[in-house]
Amino acid sequence: MIVTKDRMARDLADRTGYYLKDVKTLLSAMDEVVKEYFAEVADDEMVSVQIVDGCKIGCSIVPERQRKNPKTGEDIICAATCKPFSKFSKIFRSEIQKQYDDKKEA
Repeated sequence: MIVTKDRMARDLADRTGYYLKDVKTLLSAMDEVVKEYFAEVADDEMVSVQIVDGCKIGCSIVPERQRKNPKTGEDIICAATCKPFSKFSKIFRSEIQKQYDDKKEA
């Protein structure tokens, strides 16, 4: 199952009573803000954004480095890159497992 931003917006609008248009605007703004946080990361730091309790997304910078080309053995310089990651707390993982188990038993 793939949950799209549109489906998430509809579910949130139903649960909160906010207008769907407002929820979509909020989710789009959140998308832009998170990308801006990642764009502002300095070369020596890591950025982590908690999107829901127990779930974080982030990125860290892998600095420019010298590597060997495996095909030719030649030394090459790899550009600095932003490496994204996600982390889930133990409590978050166990809550998801509990919900899955409860639904399976029902």
